[in-house]
Amino acid sequence: SMFALTVAASAGARVAPTAAPRAPAARKPTAVSIAVPTKTAVRGASLVRRAGENIIGNTSARDESVAGLGGDIGARDATPGEIESGFNAKSIGEADTEHMLKVPEGIREVTELVNRSCVALDGSEGTLDDEAQKLVYQKQVADWKIRMVDGHEVLRREYRTANADDAKEVINRLNTVAECESKTVDSFVEGPGVRIEIWSKAVNGLHINDFILAAKIDQLDLSDKVTKKPPNVFLI
Repeated sequence: SMFALTVAASAGARVAPTAAPRAPAARKPTAVSIAVPTKTAVRGASLVRRAGENIIGNTSARDESVAGLGGDIGARDATPGEIESGFNAKSIGEADTEHMLKVPEGIREVTELVNRSCVALDGSEGTLDDEAQKLVYQKQVADWKIRMVDGHEVLRREYRTANADDAKEVINRLNTVAECESKTVDSFVEGPGVRIEIWSKAVNGLHINDFILAAKIDQLDLSDKVTKKPPNVFLI
């Protein structure tokens, strides 16, 4: 005690220094082994999974980000009852592959441009300025290109013909389709072919009407007047 220590010191006795208390030994971290499979089988594909990645469900976060899946896809094999029910009649693929739902047939009547009709324009509608929407429409008329002419956009397609007479016949057939939609086409006979341009003069540019007309023109059978461009041949 402090009292005893004072007395002993006053009596001249030697007192051994008190050792400082030892700090408790630090505990060694326990190694935890986490087994991460190198591959996870998915129907129709295999996804590589690496240690250190953020694993979500059956797919790593990195793989989902790259693929644009936007969350756990939750793939699983069909149950015997589902297979027996014929559920895959509404999907694309086989029983042992990845499935994609078919677009209902009725949707085509609404979404396909060829099934729509041009509407009357009075100039107040404005041009089709949404670039993303134009690309969606253009996918249905892939042979038509968007070009800038005299300060406004047009849809352009070129047809190759054997001679000028065939080119004029192509123009006549295209004009017949355009008249049915109360529209006109700009046509130019150039060399062995014809250049067609479609645009809406009422809005001074492109309108959905132009894509609709292009889709209807694509339905024409011009095989007796149009020739295919010969392939490039390289002699080595």
